[in-house]
Amino acid sequence: MGGEEYSDEDTEGMLDDLQLLPPDKEREKEAEIVKTHLETLLLLATTREGRDLLRRVKVYPIVRETHLHVDDEEVREACDRLVQVIMRDEEGEGEAEGEKKVVEMEEDEDEQIIDVL
Repeated sequence: MGGEEYSDEDTEGMLDDLQLLPPDKEREKEAEIVKTHLETLLLLATTREGRDLLRRVKVYPIVRETHLHVDDEEVREACDRLVQVIMRDEEGEGEAEGEKKVVEMEEDEDEQIIDVL
């Protein structure tokens, strides 16, 4: 994290140590270190519990600000990958509009009709 100001909505739920950073705090300048931290968070996001925890402690606003303030393309790509994982809907929750469902209508295999909704 750098010394950015976050909205009350963004900071509510963040870890206490992150909420109390001084305004002159500087972001890590070494791109490889930032990328390694992002990849570590991505590994934590491989489980449902990990994704839920990352959402609960408000990792997204931090990654968003990192993406905005870092010029390194590899770091920006790592930010994008992490955001795609933690911000997507979980399987079985809030199915996106236009998502297709397959419904089997008849039991006979030779005359099976499948409706795609």
